[in-house]
Amino acid sequence: MSELVKKTAEYVKKKLTGEPTGHDWYHAQRVWKMSKRLQAEEGGDLQLIELASLFHDLGDNNLYEFDNQKGFFVLHGMMDVLEIDEDLQDKIIKIADELTYRGDATKSASSLEGKIVQDADWLESLGAIGIARIFSTGGRIKRMLYDPEIHARPKFTAKDYRYKKVEGTSLNYFYEKSFKLVAIMNTKTAKHIAEKRAKYLENFIAEFLDEWKCER
Repeated sequence: MSELVKKTAEYVKKKLTGEPTGHDWYHAQRVWKMSKRLQAEEGGDLQLIELASLFHDLGDNNLYEFDNQKGFFVLHGMMDVLEIDEDLQDKIIKIADELTYRGDATKSASSLEGKIVQDADWLESLGAIGIARIFSTGGRIKRMLYDPEIHARPKFTAKDYRYKKVEGTSLNYFYEKSFKLVAIMNTKTAKHIAEKRAKYLENFIAEFLDEWKCER
């Protein structure tokens, strides 16, 4: 681990420890670890991948009134504190911007490094961790757990994803986002992991619905 990555990890941990939205230090740490795992199989600039994975949520526009420019201005300031050179800052900002899920308007990142960090972040919406994070977020934004009369939305525009997460139910959200991610994973390694996690999610939903109907 380079000294810069070490300093960045310490800085990000201080910034995100105790953050309540599911984008806390442990989320950043998992994305960082998964990014390194994917890089070992897929290649790419390891230092850029590590830095981008650590910083990926610190400029999140959800924290800055959905204003990308404001979020990235703050992120630039944080990177200035760590004396990261301007060229590297621009690459990190680009990766952070491109990895964002935007409903059916989501696009693959333009660089291998971006694809790897994007995959690592998307994997957080699948499997046991994905289940925990989505229900936790649902409670925070006061979204219903489940209602059999409300069906998953087949189309989810970027505007819907940003402003209408509270509508619908948390269980439907697995169909509106999580399962869709499997098909758009960028790397072979991530797709394999995603398929396994999606299977776990399918089994969980089947159990959930059986219990809901009092059949178990």
